[in-house]
Amino acid sequence: MTVVFGGAEFPAYVIDDETLREELLDEDETREWVEETPDDPHAVALLRMLGELERALTAGQDRLHEQDPGTPAWATAAVRLAHVHHWRGEYAEAHELLDAAQQVFAGDDARTAFVLQHRAKVCFDEGRPEQARDSARAALTLREGAGDAGLIASTRQTLARIERELDLRD
Repeated sequence: MTVVFGGAEFPAYVIDDETLREELLDEDETREWVEETPDDPHAVALLRMLGELERALTAGQDRLHEQDPGTPAWATAAVRLAHVHHWRGEYAEAHELLDAAQQVFAGDDARTAFVLQHRAKVCFDEGRPEQARDSARAALTLREGAGDAGLIASTRQTLARIERELDLRD
């Protein structure tokens, strides 16, 4: 079952089963949306999905600097920026931002799961599938407790892909 994310507040996308990367359903709609709402925090992710990594990096840094450090809004911006660094292959920067966000979100299971799932994807692309699996499993445990079907499906998809990679290595 393919889960579609967005589609109401911002352009829709799906997550590829092999790469675990988001794929936009309509790039033209997305470009129009980003041009109309460049300061919306979601624009960072959408620019990344469009492959406009330099613009995504600048927008992500701007959104992060607009927030008070240590707040949930700052941590959410940090995760979005970490995902841009991830796609740019800047894994150390991604992990540093994810670590900071996870500290801010301590005690908030839903948001901690958000960080852990992104960490799983970073570790997966880094070639560290064991660590990726551990993060994805922890995210799934937290998300199953919250009950959001779409997010649970997304985390299960991430875990399944990581486990396929580990099976190939055995």
